Amino acid sequence: MITFEESAPVIVGVENTDAARIAVLWAAGEAERRGLRLRLVHALDWPPGAEHDPDMSKPWETWSGIFRRSGQQTLEEARRFALSAHPGLDITELLVDGEPGAVMRKQAASAAMVVLGSRRLSSIKELLTTGSIAVPVVAHATCPVVIVRDPEHVEDDPWTVVVGVDGSRVSERAVAFAFEEASLRGATVLAVQVRPFFASPVVGAVTNAEEVEEGRIRLAETLAGWSEKYPDVPVRREVVLGHPVHTLVQASEHALCVVVGTRGLGGFKGMLLGSVGHGLVHHARCPVVVVPRESDDEAN
Repeated sequence: MITFEESAPVIVGVENTDAARIAVLWAAGEAERRGLRLRLVHALDWPPGAEHDPDMSKPWETWSGIFRRSGQQTLEEARRFALSAHPGLDITELLVDGEPGAVMRKQAASAAMVVLGSRRLSSIKELLTTGSIAVPVVAHATCPVVIVRDPEHVEDDPWTVVVGVDGSRVSERAVAFAFEEASLRGATVLAVQVRPFFASPVVGAVTNAEEVEEGRIRLAETLAGWSEKYPDVPVRREVVLGHPVHTLVQASEHALCVVVGTRGLGGFKGMLLGSVGHGLVHHARCPVVVVPRESDDEAN
């Protein structure tokens, strides 16, 4: 089970973009469901030296004030937007000087959860733009991080929370989050185990059958006890032969969210995000929840 301190808020990065507004709405709903406060954070990314120039002229001071007031206005608009959907929610606002990625990484240290909006760019474009903060925040945060590119799919019936399961202890924490989220939402958990596909006609038939059976065993082991803990949550299990990112992206097209661990089987020490999480951050069609390891010493 993922434990949240009552004093720890859901923190969402706020910008004047459509992606950020979708993230604010998702964060507000999550804060309300979990009985947590919502903290809206906007980073003032000043031009180099601007905020520390002791010889500011009057026109520069005027520009500086406009820049800061614009940031505050962005926060106030986000607050009104959140309250319009969730009246009565406990919301605080924070205007912080600094580069957005660094600001959100620092905020994550005191958060129950961090929520970030992200424009839909290609992987290469996002890695090359200074506006990309999702990957470094996910890679270093010690709390769950939610990347919201597209809205959740509430039009699908039943509502579904997808969780990637690979048998590692990291994915067990992802499963814990998925069951709790599904219970809060009245949704079904779809647990997906992805196994490699062997195309060789000589060994493929036997090996693929063995992979499916191994996947079923791993799913059973990882999910054991969760249905008893959450008897209100229906569970579907799928073993798929193929690539984890492609499979989970397809599942995301009909999900409230997709939940994965930071680094599962096949990851390397120090590579905290992992290839599957990285691929989903860039390509998933619904919010992606990345659940961290308990500690740096946690092994696969």
